[in-house]
Amino acid sequence: MIVALERIVQADRASLRTWRNDPAVSKWMYTNHEISEAEHNSWFDNMLTDGSKMYWKIVADDVAVGAVFLTGIAPDSHACEWGMYLADIDVRGKGVAQAACALSFRHAFNKLGVSAVRCEAVAQNETAIGLYESVGYMRTGLKEGAVMRGNEMLSVVTLELTRDAWNAREEHVLQRLSEKGVNIHG
Repeated sequence: MIVALERIVQADRASLRTWRNDPAVSKWMYTNHEISEAEHNSWFDNMLTDGSKMYWKIVADDVAVGAVFLTGIAPDSHACEWGMYLADIDVRGKGVAQAACALSFRHAFNKLGVSAVRCEAVAQNETAIGLYESVGYMRTGLKEGAVMRGNEMLSVVTLELTRDAWNAREEHVLQRLSEKGVNIHG
């Protein structure tokens, strides 16, 4: 399997809304209401024009299966925020997420020159947190009751990946991908 990242473009507008409204994805978002077309269009237009954000489609064997993104990008900042989701359940557990991590981290550290990439995850999302830790993220904290979704208060785990940690971990991640038959392109 070959995994690549492709910048999101206008033609991806409908797909992203479908993915964001997929219960398997929205289950772990900070808000999980049905995203209306108007709400999505406003978000999408801002995402495409905001220079502090970079969004890519995750493409596995020429099929778009999810998204990965960097936000909070600033010329004078040493860090940015990172996030991702796989919308295609058929590729989960096959190395696609780790491959998308590797490609996006390479961009953040090598092209943007940041020294740290930070992320958050709903504390109950143990699968995502395990993935993040497997590629080198370290937990930096816990925000208890940080997100109110409906009548439920959710805690959030904060994590950080430094350039040094990624440099020490990258070869291992790529080796594990190779063992799964996953190659990255880009």
